[in-house]
Amino acid sequence: MSTIGTPDSASKTALLRQQQTRFRRRVFLVIAAVIVSFYGVIFTYHLLTPTPSQSASLQVLEQCREICLKYGLIPTGNIKQDAEAYLEAVKKPRLSEPLRELLADGQFIVAESRPHPLLKQPAPDFQLKNHEGQLVSLQETLAQGPVVLVFYYGYDCSHCVAQLFGLQEDLKYFQELGTRIVAISADPPEETKARFEEYGAFNFTVLSDPENKIAQQYGVFIPETAERPSDLKHGTFLINPAGKVFFSTFGYKPFLDNKSLLFMLNEFSQQSSPEPNSPEGT
Repeated sequence: MSTIGTPDSASKTALLRQQQTRFRRRVFLVIAAVIVSFYGVIFTYHLLTPTPSQSASLQVLEQCREICLKYGLIPTGNIKQDAEAYLEAVKKPRLSEPLRELLADGQFIVAESRPHPLLKQPAPDFQLKNHEGQLVSLQETLAQGPVVLVFYYGYDCSHCVAQLFGLQEDLKYFQELGTRIVAISADPPEETKARFEEYGAFNFTVLSDPENKIAQQYGVFIPETAERPSDLKHGTFLINPAGKVFFSTFGYKPFLDNKSLLFMLNEFSQQSSPEPNSPEGT
């Protein structure tokens, strides 16, 4: 006698369907868990492995922390005040005498240039945007006289931008020697403009170098590779109107010895001046 369609057969069919449904659900949950775990691993990797820009930012923050500890500085959150506090702690003595008296200091020891591939070589030209979005080139700036070219980390920390406040403080001396100052960081023009509105603008050129491309040409930025993290340094270069570098220094702290820069610029000015009895001097 056939049992198809009987209550027992219907129950077995329903039970089989429930088992199949539960099996499919388990398979779906396992697949979903694998997918979630996979993306979780990717997210964790990117979270714990900074990009080149993040790596450089972490480097800057760590250096700021170490410098604050060294000089007993307590960050206030006001970058200008913190930068001036750093200058007060590090840049001694501050310059105040007239330029003629400053340069007559026979006891002063001028800082030595650090070895660099660009020394006595043509400085790489560039064309970058200032805080107003206007393009500025090195070549056009050199047409007005020697250039102090400064690479700084940006406005993220006080000691990074302290060199710019120090240059602003001594700007009259550089102007007296006919020198132009150009400062470069990876900060976007909009960020620099916002900082100027908050803390006041500098009376010299400040340019944006996206992804530190120009800094790399000057050897103060090394991009990240599989073998090493990115590396960013402060850099200061003196460039004569002919476009050649005649002084360079770089490192993890800003160069604050403006008096040495003034001595070197004055010496270059005297060497390039025509002799009184030469045809050019008549």
